[in-house]
Amino acid sequence: MSIKNLDPNGLEQNKDWEGNNAAFTCPVCQKVFIVSDTRMHVGPRKEKGYRKCAACARSWDRVTGERKSGGTASIEW
Repeated sequence: MSIKNLDPNGLEQNKDWEGNNAAFTCPVCQKVFIVSDTRMHVGPRKEKGYRKCAACARSWDRVTGERKSGGTASIEW
């Protein structure tokens, strides 16, 4: 399993993070998908800010808090 943490001050071309919303490109299937640190995206253990890839479900994103106020965002696959 691999994990990549987003750098809030140096986002790569295929990633974005604004407020408590982050967009990732799945490293497995290349589908772009978003995750939000709200009740909209909830993980299997009811943690908010968690979402599996909408296309292949083989990667998952997590975002906690906002980019400009010390939040974290990562993708695992």
